[in-house]
Amino acid sequence: MSSFAYAKPMIPNGLLHEMFEIKSGAAFQQDNGGQYIPGKETRISFRGVILPVNDKDLIRDAAGTYMHCTEKIYTNGHSLQIGACVMDQDGTVYTITQELGHNSIHPMKRYLIERKGDAAKR
Repeated sequence: MSSFAYAKPMIPNGLLHEMFEIKSGAAFQQDNGGQYIPGKETRISFRGVILPVNDKDLIRDAAGTYMHCTEKIYTNGHSLQIGACVMDQDGTVYTITQELGHNSIHPMKRYLIERKGDAAKR
């Protein structure tokens, strides 16, 4: 039995920088009529890079809407949820709007993002 080493597409470390996934500690208390309970925000550090959207992304999109503030975020394995907030190193906050399909064999993840505050301007 031989073992094969398969190539895994990865973003070069020189492009990656520290980013933060912002998790709200807030909750809704169902026992009290769905009352909002504020909580402490936590930030989960990961390495990623923000890149512009290209023509191939526009062709493959099932949702069909892009704006001037739509960009992509790549990670080498850190998974994000649709609707999650991410803060870049310059303090800009983005919202994950869609996961872009990629081969499931390797850990690289791609997501469409929009700058927070710009998402409503269509």
